[in-house]
Order: sequence, then structure tokens, then C-alpha cells
Amino acid sequence: MQTRLTAKLRNSDFNAPMDLTYLETTLQNLRDKWPHEWPGLAVVLNSSLQKLGFDANSKMPARNRALYDCMLSVIHAIEKDGALRAKKNQEPRYHNRLHFADTVVALTVMLVKLRKQSGRALNAQPDHAEWLALLIMVSHDFLHNGHINQFRSEIEGMTVKALVPHMKKHKVSAKDQALISSIILKTDPAFVAESHQLIQGIPFDISDPRCLLVLIQECDILASSLPDTGKSLTQQLSEEWADIAPDRSLALLPPAGRIFFLKRMALFSSPSSRALGIQKNISRQLAEIELA
Repeated sequence: MQTRLTAKLRNSDFNAPMDLTYLETTLQNLRDKWPHEWPGLAVVLNSSLQKLGFDANSKMPARNRALYDCMLSVIHAIEKDGALRAKKNQEPRYHNRLHFADTVVALTVMLVKLRKQSGRALNAQPDHAEWLALLIMVSHDFLHNGHINQFRSEIEGMTVKALVPHMKKHKVSAKDQALISSIILKTDPAFVAESHQLIQGIPFDISDPRCLLVLIQECDILASSLPDTGKSLTQQLSEEWADIAPDRSLALLPPAGRIFFLKRMALFSSPSSRALGIQKNISRQLAEIELA
């Protein structure tokens, strides 16, 4: 089963450009396997690392190796936790293993676009900023409880608390731990608008934490911003909130809820998102909804 999905992901990787069609196709491939034939996040991550030129046999700087080892540790913990909760029918409907996979795929496409735009070799080993992005993306909703923040970064703070032992175990540098933690705390949607404002007028470089944060925020909601996956993910988030916030759950489903999300929350300003045509896609969706 893992071999079949890995082959499917590889085929879509190498036989098609890394564009919006590729992204939508890969997201659908994941949904074809979820949940009953789920191969595990490791398969998704390995496919992504191949697209980013990773060679496990090549020597890595110790600082990057720590990030890689920590990422594998977190993925194992996510899979174990998700599988246990799924057996009890308690895995969140939206913040589940499929969401982690969606965000890793989105990040991979965005990083490849950034490499092309900067002239960096596509087969180069991931650099430090890319390893940081990958670990943050994998970890950003670690052990999410399916609830809604009652104050800024409430659940994200729980994620950081759960992540710290993994970072310490694998000797992630103190500087990297601080950066990773600060960015995860700001994956709370309440920070999105101000994060995009902070990068206006500066060169987009993910070695700058402000740009890295925006890239992570974009990848977090990219699948939800697309028309096909967005419809199903909105339904899943509504189901996740049904028992804890019925009014907010129902408010997601009508056209007005979708319009609010696309206008106020689905913000994209990175060069890679422009290259993918994400904002144009959102504008088309809005026009179709408002004309219906």
C-alpha cells in the first residue's frame, strides 16, 4: 500500500510541473487513501524531501541533522496519536493526519517555486531555512485537541509544550527552538493579517523569520483555499466544531461563511503563491459565489 501511494506521488512529481494542477492532483491522491488506506506521514514526507533534493546518504550539518531527526520523531508521535484516537473515533475531523499531509505537500510546492524564483538548484540539499520550515510545518498542530482558542495562541501553546521535549531530545539548537516555538505560536489565525502587513516592501527570504512565518501561514490554509478541497475541509471543520461551538460550526457552511474566509483569512502575499496563481484562483471563487 505504501509503495503504491509513494509511486503515485512520485509519478505526479516527475511527470508534471510543480503548479496548481500538480498541487490539486496530489491533494486528491491523499484523499483517495484517507483514512482506510492511509500509508502514513512518512511516505508523504519522503516524497516531499525527494522533490527538495534530499539525499539521506549525504553528510548534513549537525544543526540541520537535529531538525531532520526531530521531524521524524514528531511524525512518529503524530501517527501514533492519530491512530489511537481514530480507533476511538476521537481524531479531529479537520486537524488530523490528513491536514498535516496537506500542509507538507503545499510547503513543498511553495519551496520549489521559491527555489526557481531565486535561481537555486532544484536538486540542492535543503538549506537551514527549508529544514526549519519543514519541521515547523510538520509540528504546527502537534496533538491538536480539535477545540477553538479561547485566547490567542492557546492551543498553539499546548503544541509548543508538547514539541519541546522532542526538540531537546534531538539537540535542536536553542536558537532554532526559540524560532520554531515563536512561529508555531503565530500560526493562530488571529496573527495572519498583521504577519502579511509586516512583510510588505521587504525582499521575501525565508531566512527572515517574518517571511518564514507568512509562508507557514499560507501553507496551513492553502488546501482550504482551493475550490475542491476547500469544500470538504470546510465541512470537516464544521463537524469538528459542532459539539463545542454549534453556532460557529453552522456559520462556516453558507456562502457568506466561505466569502468571509476567502476575503479575510485566505491571505497570500509570498512570491511562490503568486507564481501558483493562488490569489487569482480565490478571486475566481469569490466571483462565482457572488454571482450565484
